[in-house]
Amino acid sequence: MTPNPWMSRDSPAHVVERFFAKHGRANLVLPDGWYGRPFDSLFSLTLAADLQHGLKIELEGGRELVCEGDVSVAKTKFDKYPALRIEGFQAASWDPCDGIGNRQTYRGSTPVFLVS
Repeated sequence: MTPNPWMSRDSPAHVVERFFAKHGRANLVLPDGWYGRPFDSLFSLTLAADLQHGLKIELEGGRELVCEGDVSVAKTKFDKYPALRIEGFQAASWDPCDGIGNRQTYRGSTPVFLVS
């Protein structure tokens, strides 16, 4: 998978970048639950890139989320908080790069959320 150098205005990566530009930091809710403690584990964005078939998001500390497939990203609410809903992927992998957790792979239709 290689990044798409022609990121369009409404591409998934552009939506992610705009969200972080507005909110600064966000929590991550994976298909199996919160990564870290809710509202204590806030991360800033270091990279959002459209891939030929997916989306790559890097968060501070080298943490990496890669979603493969026809990914869509939409603004929403998570409880009462601003969030992004990432869905439509066939597979997603999360690498916390923290020396504690291992890379996780998710399959299916459960979305991922970035919650501010």
